[in-house]
Amino acid sequence: MSVNVVVVGYGSAFGMGHHHSEMIGKAIGLELTGVCESDAERRAAAAATEGVPTYASLHEVCADDSVDMVSLIVPHDVHAPLAIQAMEAGKHVLTEKPMCVTTAEADAMIAASKANGVMLTVYNNRRLDPDFVTVKRLIDEGAVGEPFMVECAVGGARPLRGWRCSEAHGGGMIRDWGAHVLDQMCLIADSPAKSVYAQFEHRMWTDLMDVPTHTQLMIEFESGLRAEATFSNNMWAQKPRWLVLGEEGGLFKQAGGAGNVTWHHEVAGQHAVTEVPCIEPDRAQLYQNVSDHLNEGAELMVKPEQTRRYVAIYEAAYESAATGQAVKPK
Repeated sequence: MSVNVVVVGYGSAFGMGHHHSEMIGKAIGLELTGVCESDAERRAAAAATEGVPTYASLHEVCADDSVDMVSLIVPHDVHAPLAIQAMEAGKHVLTEKPMCVTTAEADAMIAASKANGVMLTVYNNRRLDPDFVTVKRLIDEGAVGEPFMVECAVGGARPLRGWRCSEAHGGGMIRDWGAHVLDQMCLIADSPAKSVYAQFEHRMWTDLMDVPTHTQLMIEFESGLRAEATFSNNMWAQKPRWLVLGEEGGLFKQAGGAGNVTWHHEVAGQHAVTEVPCIEPDRAQLYQNVSDHLNEGAELMVKPEQTRRYVAIYEAAYESAATGQAVKPK
C-alpha cells in the first residue's frame, strides 16, 4: 500500500518544502502526490521542482479523496487550525515543529486525531542529530552514572528572519529551536517538567523582532533531573551545545552536529578523558517510521503526547518571565 502525501506550504525559507518532498520520496510506502501553496510563483516552482500537481488551498486538498496525508510546512500559529481542518477531513497529519503555540491547541489537535481515527505526528527531526543521539546513548548506557544536570544552548548574534520575528505568528528562538532542544531534554529526562523558571531579554534587533531576543530557562523534571536551556539572538560568545553532569562522569560538546563528544570519567581511580565519535543516524527514518506506522502498525516515533510536553514548557516560560516566579507547566 502507498500513502499519498501532499506537502502544504512549499515556501522559500530554508527550502523546507523541498526538504520534506525529498524525505517523503525516500520513504518506502509513501508517495508525494502534490504540493499545496497559496503563492502562485512558489506554486509554479514546486510544480517544476517536484514534478507533481499543485493545489492553491488546503480546502482543495481536503476535498481530494485520493490524498491520505498532509505535511504542514507553515507558520507556527496556523499549525493547530490547519492540522485540525485536515484531520476532520480524514487526513493523517505530520506538522513541522513546534507542534503548536499553546497547550490548549495541542490538546485540541490530539482530540481531533483521536476523534477522526487519524495519525498526528510532529517533525522533530533533530531527535536524529548526531550530537543528541550520541549524548543520549552515553547517558542511557550509564557513562555518567545518574545524571543530575543537563545544559544546552543554541544561538548567535543575529536576528531571526521573516515571520519567525513575530509573536503573532508564534515566532522566537524559544519556540523555533526550543521545540528541538526542549524535546531532547524531555527525552533525556523521560518525564514531563514540573517547574519552569525563565528570564527573557529584548536587546538588539528590537526594530526587527518583537519576540524575546534572549531566553534563559531553568527546568526541573518530575524525574529529578534539572536542566538549563538558552536560546539567543544576542549570544556573541558561544555557550556549549551540551554539558551533562552525572554522579560518575560528565559529557561536553561545544557545537552541535557531527564530531566528538568529550566524556569525562574515572579509570583505575584516575580522571580520564575519552573522545567519543558521534553516531550518524539515517535522517530519513522519521518519514519511514510514519510509513511503517500507517502501513504496518509500527509504533510512532514522535507521539503528539510527547511533543505537547515542550509546548507546556515554553508556555510556562512566558508566564514565568512575566511574573518572575517559577511556574508548573500545564
